[in-house]
This record gives sequence, C-alpha cells and structure tokens, in this order.
Amino acid sequence: MRKKLLILLFFLISYGSYAQVELGFKFTPTVSSSRLNSDSDDFNYSSDGVGIRFAAGPFADFAFRENYYFSTGVFLVSNRAAFEITDKTTNARYKEEYGVQYIQIPLAIKLYTNEIALDKRIYFQIGTTMEFNVKEKKKSEEYMAVENFRFFNSTLQVGFGLDYKIGLNTSVFAGVSYNRGLINLVADRSDAVDKFSLKNDYFGLDLGIKF
Repeated sequence: MRKKLLILLFFLISYGSYAQVELGFKFTPTVSSSRLNSDSDDFNYSSDGVGIRFAAGPFADFAFRENYYFSTGVFLVSNRAAFEITDKTTNARYKEEYGVQYIQIPLAIKLYTNEIALDKRIYFQIGTTMEFNVKEKKKSEEYMAVENFRFFNSTLQVGFGLDYKIGLNTSVFAGVSYNRGLINLVADRSDAVDKFSLKNDYFGLDLGIKF
C-alpha cells in the first residue's frame, strides 16, 4: 500500500511540474448515514438515522485542458456508522453507533462551464476516493456486532457547485456532493450475530477557497 501511495505522489509531482496547478482548502459539513444488507434468517439489520459530521483538508486541481481538471487532495473525514439489529425470534432490538475517521484521497475529474456571469462558473465533479481508517470508537460499552472496521474504504463521489473569482488568482466556491460507499466496512464481527454488510453514504455542503 505504501508503494502505491509513493507512486501516486510521484505521478502528481511530475504532472504538476508542467501542468497548471490550483491549490485550495475545503471544509464540508456532512450528513452521514449507513446502508445495511444481510441474508440472515435470525436477525434484521436497518439504519439508525443520520448524523452530522465533517470533512476538511487541502486539495490540488491539475488542468489538462481548458475547463478540464484532475482533482485530488488529502482530507480528514469523520463518519458515523449506526444501525439497529432486531432478533426475529424474540423481537429484541439492539442499537449500535460507531465513530470512524478516515484519511481520504479523492481521485476525480472536475469540469467547469464558461462564465455564466461575471467571474462566475459552474463546476461538476465525478470520481472515486481512497479512504484509510485512522480511528474508530464505540459510542457505548454494550455492543455485540462489530469488532473491527476495515483499514481501507472507497466511495463513488459526485458533486457540483458555483465558483466565484474574487481576485487575480483567488476564487471561492460552494457546492453539494454525495459520496456512496462501495466497500463493506466490517472487517470482523461478533459470533453473536450473522454476517452482514455495512456501507456508509454522506451528503456534503462543500465550502472552500482556491489560490
């Protein structure tokens, strides 16, 4: 894994040596929810609502054609994994909630329109993310389902927004984004429950500045 990260870093540095590069910082309040799936005959799994979390960090946009960019960065992402388990035999219900933090590296294509008004452009973004688990925490002591979360996660990422130029090389932007989990987050589960899949999704309000 470290070798792949070094290769990616070398590629970005090499590409940035001759491509136009725009650097910035983005802060994203998010609404996080969980998707669960299981073929169990004994238990029913369902999401337990949503939670407010955040993502934040620096990013870099590399221009490879006018209005066409490759976008990446390094973000700290906080997610909420929460669900309810119902024993079909006794109808007993158990609620579990975990906080999981990731270091996220997005790999996306960002497309800009021409100016729709003075110094204003709309952008669209689509891609995927690589996420590395750096912290996980149980919100209560009475847990029976998840023992460990996977180290690696990935999501499908889409978004759009408005970019507003406020200086010669400076712009601010605001937009919305959606990340849909692609990988089952559960690495090890308790023997007390049957096998199940847990994936996280989140909507975000993207706010940032670019230089």
